[in-house]
Amino acid sequence: MKKLLCITLLALLFLSGCQKNPTKIASAQLFIMDGETTAAGVAPGDGPEEFISAYKDYEIQAAYLDQASSYLVMSIDEIPYEDRISTLIATLFIDGEPVSEEAFCEENDVTLAQLPDLISSRSYLRRHDVIYRYLDFKWEDNVITDIYSGELNYNETYEAPHIY
Repeated sequence: MKKLLCITLLALLFLSGCQKNPTKIASAQLFIMDGETTAAGVAPGDGPEEFISAYKDYEIQAAYLDQASSYLVMSIDEIPYEDRISTLIATLFIDGEPVSEEAFCEENDVTLAQLPDLISSRSYLRRHDVIYRYLDFKWEDNVITDIYSGELNYNETYEAPHIY
């Protein structure tokens, strides 16, 4: 199960990609929830208006729940909220700081295809703390039915303890 989660989250990272048009990078605070309510004040029962108002500056990924589909980056205004979908906001944190995949790719001279191998390698994880955080919103009939905040700690998952 843990391996499936890792593969799924790596696939999401691939799909978010190194893009030319940077969006606002989500801070760690964005992923903290107060019960069922996000830090931006969005909760189950809210609709597209509240979601768009809170997250219009972030990259949003969407996937259909009723069919085998992958998460795809979509314009927040074009997401089919009336369908059974999941929307995702995700950020990669390196040593506690949120990073854009574009900047990370450029700074480390890697391609998008090389990114997952680099951030999950033992040599990289021995020098850096890597955490992938995400907010997952479930939708049906223009209403958020559930919200989940989660994270994948690469240092724990790949069993490569941080060495100081």
